Amino acid sequence: IASLIKMWGVDYSFTLAHYKYAFEVGRNAIRDTTLLAVVSTPIAGILGMVVAYLVVRKKFIGRGFINFASLLSISVPGTVIGIGYILTFNDYPLQLTGTAIILIAAFVIRALPIGIRAGVSSLQQIDPGIEEAAADLGSNAGRVFTTVTLPLIKSAFFGGLVYSFIRSMTSISAVIFLVSAKYSLLTVLILDQVEDNQFGVASAFSTILILIVYAAIVGIQLLLGRFGSHNKETASEGEM
Repeated sequence: IASLIKMWGVDYSFTLAHYKYAFEVGRNAIRDTTLLAVVSTPIAGILGMVVAYLVVRKKFIGRGFINFASLLSISVPGTVIGIGYILTFNDYPLQLTGTAIILIAAFVIRALPIGIRAGVSSLQQIDPGIEEAAADLGSNAGRVFTTVTLPLIKSAFFGGLVYSFIRSMTSISAVIFLVSAKYSLLTVLILDQVEDNQFGVASAFSTILILIVYAAIVGIQLLLGRFGSHNKETASEGEM
């Protein structure tokens, strides 16, 4: 509502000026934030399912450490992660400060724990005998994971993707120190508008961000729905 009125508490007349200004000033921020979130979301989702599969289904030295290390980022404040990334990736040969790669890495690391825990919970409810049967019929480990395991944990995979996208779009504490002049993020722009007392523009940016997130959730759901249908068709062809 605040994005559609001239000034909250003073002038409640209708206006679209805040959206006009938001699209003029924040066009690059909308594009950069969405693009970085789109790139980081599948990386975090797939990596989370792979780590969960290794932790639950495989036995190897260091499995417990991998599980522990992958969950550390959820217990560490985002500000600490941002400062740590600057200190780590500010010198050659890992000089990534100011690039899109360091932002994507921060998004992935922050979203990874939820995807892993969702994948672990789902895998623990699935009988390993189903995967063993597929392996006995000649499927390799990669095919078993993509055609048997992944469709069974599709709901967890969907949850991980949605959480990853939302976290990437709304992240600020971990990336406030990593943003450069080359890349602009919506959350940082919203914070700048609030500091300048431009609450109408900040509300417009926030509304745009919410609409992008909802559109992405619907898109991910449709994509995974088609993924499930494709796997059913593949299984039917295999049986024939």
